[in-house]
Amino acid sequence: MGVKYQVVEACPVEEVIDVFRSSGIRRPINDSERIATMIKNSDVMVTARENQQLIGFLRAITDYSYCCYISDLAVSKSSQEKGVGKQLIETLKKHLGEVDVQYILLSAPSALGFYGKIGFERADKAFVIRRKSN
Repeated sequence: MGVKYQVVEACPVEEVIDVFRSSGIRRPINDSERIATMIKNSDVMVTARENQQLIGFLRAITDYSYCCYISDLAVSKSSQEKGVGKQLIETLKKHLGEVDVQYILLSAPSALGFYGKIGFERADKAFVIRRKSN
């Protein structure tokens, strides 16, 4: 049947937490209320499902005109290196259309090679004020 990619209005918190946990991404997976707030306040969410099971999740914040910040891109470990992450981003780009949007994200050290392979270039002019906790 293959993987189905879809822009969604909502996604069950438990499923997102499962994908975060199984992907290895560092997120507050023990705080479902915080994850629910993260989901609720997103502008765009894209899911990847195989046999109706969530295997990939992308969450973005955008002004639909100038920039789009990809705040989460998680793919279950068993589905990594199969093009799922790349297709989640392609689905986001298709959703935003032909607008000349700049895509921005912060990468985990282990994912640096992935983003370079799919067309992102490293930026050296980023600044961060870190959270006090995860």
